Amino acid sequence: MSNLDQHLSASQKLATDDLDWDLAAKIGLSQSERCALRYFADVEGQTVHYFLEVAKLEAARDPELLTFLTLWNYEEYFHGHALSRLLDVCGTPQTAACERTGQVRSQARFKATIEDWVQRGIARLMPRTFVALWMTWGALQEGLTTRGYEELARNTANPVLAELCQRIAKQERRHFAYYYGQAKLRLAESRFTQRVVRYVVEHCFSLVGSGVKTELEMATLIGQLFAGPRLLEVTAGLDKRIGALPGMAGTELVQRYAREQTRLLAAPGELAPELALG
Repeated sequence: MSNLDQHLSASQKLATDDLDWDLAAKIGLSQSERCALRYFADVEGQTVHYFLEVAKLEAARDPELLTFLTLWNYEEYFHGHALSRLLDVCGTPQTAACERTGQVRSQARFKATIEDWVQRGIARLMPRTFVALWMTWGALQEGLTTRGYEELARNTANPVLAELCQRIAKQERRHFAYYYGQAKLRLAESRFTQRVVRYVVEHCFSLVGSGVKTELEMATLIGQLFAGPRLLEVTAGLDKRIGALPGMAGTELVQRYAREQTRLLAAPGELAPELALG
C-alpha cells in the first residue's frame, strides 16, 4: 500500500461527539491554555488559504499531491472547529469559524504577500525543487505543531482538552509522515534541490502562522508551550529528525529559531498583548 493509500484509508473528520463537553466547562482552561487554543484555532482555520495558494501553482498540480492536500485541508478545518468549540464551552465565546477565518486572513501582513511572491517564483523557475521545499517545510511545521498539541495534552488539568489534543496530534503525526516521506524522496533526486531547500529553510524558517500572527504572539506561544529546558529538548529532537533527510545533516534550524525567539518572550506569567483574551 502506498503512502497516500494509507493516508486515504485513515483519513476522517476529527471525532468529538463523544467528548464530555460539560466536564470540560466545569474544569475550565487556564489563561495560557486559552491563548494557545486561540492561536491554534486561528492557524488551523488558515489551512484553506495555504491550500489555495499552492493549488493554483502548476508545479503542485500533481494528482497525488492534490489528493493529499485535499484530505489535509479537510482534517485541519475540523481541528480548528473543535478547538473553537472547546473555547466557547469554557467561557470564551468564539466568532463562527468561517467568519473568524476571514477576520484573521484580513490581518495578513505584508510578509505573507512577499512569501506568496517568492513561492510563485520558485515554483515557476524550479518546479521540482519547489515541491521538495513544500514537503520539507510541511514536515517541519507539522512536526512542531504535533509537539505543541502533545505538550498541551501533557500539562493540562482538563482531561477533555488532553483527549482532544491527543486526537488532533494523532492526525498531525500522519500529516508529518506524509510530508516527511515525500521530502525524503524528492530531496534524494538532486544535490541542487538539497542545497536550495536547505538554504531556504535555514534562512526563512518561522512558526506556522507567521503571515497572520506577530513575532510577539509566536514567541509567547512557544514560551508558554515549552517551558524552561523543554524548548530546546523538543526543538533538538525535531532537528535530529529533519537532519536525517538528504542534504539536511547537522541542521539546527529549529533550535536556532527557538533561541532567537527567547529574546521576545514575555516575562514569566505575562502574556503578549496580542494574545490577551478580553
